[in-house]
Parts: sequence; C-alpha cells; structure tokens
Amino acid sequence: MNANNSTASINSTDLDFTTKTSKLSDPSWQLAIAIEYYFQYAIIAIGVFGAAANALVLYALVEYHLRESKKRAINLLMINQNLLDFSTCVLLIITMSVRVRNIYLTGALGYFLCTIVVPFHQTNYKVP
Repeated sequence: MNANNSTASINSTDLDFTTKTSKLSDPSWQLAIAIEYYFQYAIIAIGVFGAAANALVLYALVEYHLRESKKRAINLLMINQNLLDFSTCVLLIITMSVRVRNIYLTGALGYFLCTIVVPFHQTNYKVP
C-alpha cells in the first residue's frame, strides 16, 4: 500500500515532457521575433533620416551664423542643440547597425564598440 501511495503522488504533468514546444517553434514567438527584426531596421531608417535632416539644418544654421553681423547667443544655442541631435542620430545608427548585424568584434574598433556602443544586456556578441 505504501508503494501505491508514493506513485499516486506523482502527477502526469510532471512526467510529460513531449508535449511542450520550444519558443522558437511557437508561431506567436516567431511573429514577435520578426516584428522585432523589422522594428530594428525601422529605427536605423529613422536614424538615417534624422541625421540627414539635422545635418541640413546644422549647415543652414552655421552658414547663417557666419554671414550675420550680429552674432546672437540664440543662434549658438540652436547650433549646439542641433549638433547634439545629429550626434545622437549617428550613435543610434551605429548602435542599431552593430546590434542587427551581430558582427565579430576584434581589434581596437571591436574593443571600442564593445565597451562604448554595444548595450551591456546583450551577451551574444563575440569578444576576443
């Protein structure tokens, strides 16, 4: 009777490992992975468009500032803000490009990208 009680305490769900599917074969996870993949490319496109627009505005502001005889401080503040926007867009493009391509990081450039640009939560990057 003790043997029957010990086997009766084991649930059938504890031993059923064949019905569980992996996350990669689940269609909803595949859709989420595809959406994330295309979303990263959309972020890169937004960064490229933002960098181009900020470069154009920065060129116009600097050109206007050099030609104007009354060099006001407001123009310098706008130039600095636009320069920060431009550098942020460039860093966004670099970061997302490294993330999407999953490149092998070697040498001085690889060390720089790994320490500065690559987010810390990702562990799939190969560092020598």
